[in-house]
Amino acid sequence: MGKVGLLPKAGLIPLAAGRIAYRLRSPWLQFRRGIARRIASVEPGFFDAYPRFYSTSYAQARPNRLNRRYEVMIAANAGLIRGQSVLDIASHDGRWSLAAQKTGAREVLGIEARAHLVNAARESLRMYQVPAGAVRFIQGDIFEQLDQLEPARFDTVFCFGFFYHTMHHMLLLNKIARLKPNYLICDTEIDLDPDAIVKVHAEGVEKEYAGAFSDAGAEGAILVGHPSQPALELMLKHAGFDCRFLDWRSFGIRRWDGLKEYHDGSRVTLVAKRKGS
Repeated sequence: MGKVGLLPKAGLIPLAAGRIAYRLRSPWLQFRRGIARRIASVEPGFFDAYPRFYSTSYAQARPNRLNRRYEVMIAANAGLIRGQSVLDIASHDGRWSLAAQKTGAREVLGIEARAHLVNAARESLRMYQVPAGAVRFIQGDIFEQLDQLEPARFDTVFCFGFFYHTMHHMLLLNKIARLKPNYLICDTEIDLDPDAIVKVHAEGVEKEYAGAFSDAGAEGAILVGHPSQPALELMLKHAGFDCRFLDWRSFGIRRWDGLKEYHDGSRVTLVAKRKGS
């Protein structure tokens, strides 16, 4: 009598073949294989001239990702940045503040909660000889610091990689609207639900890319929300903005490594214009 639960060798072959076939049918595996076939050489980009930003943060600092994000978030919106006063919310290590200044912004103010990231940003600006006063950083709670700024000072507001690290979406948008900027450029992860929902979960504040302040009843953690695209559009409308979403696939990107969420639509970039501006 054979051992219970074991397949004979002849039965293992089709089983293994079936598992291999399943793996080959995986959409993400096919996606990655397609990427590998298309990569002939490393595509250059903006941050190659400022390589310090590849190492000043743990938050998605791979060259292809940073360079392609620059093209969509900054270069494609150069007309909203050049000659303008820019507010960079959650400015992290200063990568987008520097990008705005190099794109021709008249002045840039970054707000960031984590002191070591503010220090890294200032050091990068010194290293790259950004003129004194062209870019400044404030270290503190974003919601508190927004209340200290005077309306009509900023033409364009950046909100890159922060919107889904809070539960206070409408509070944030209303504080931005109070400043009366002409434009808000936002880059955020979203939930793919077709209804107007916000998917809630907790994340640890020890992560450099997460929310910086834990909730009162949960030391070391904060509750955050990923809005769906319909929910995001509704929020912006109620805050007084008309928005359009940029089509990442229209930018001729050849390499999608490090950009999976943009490719599958779970992360979006949008430009919102204040009504009446």
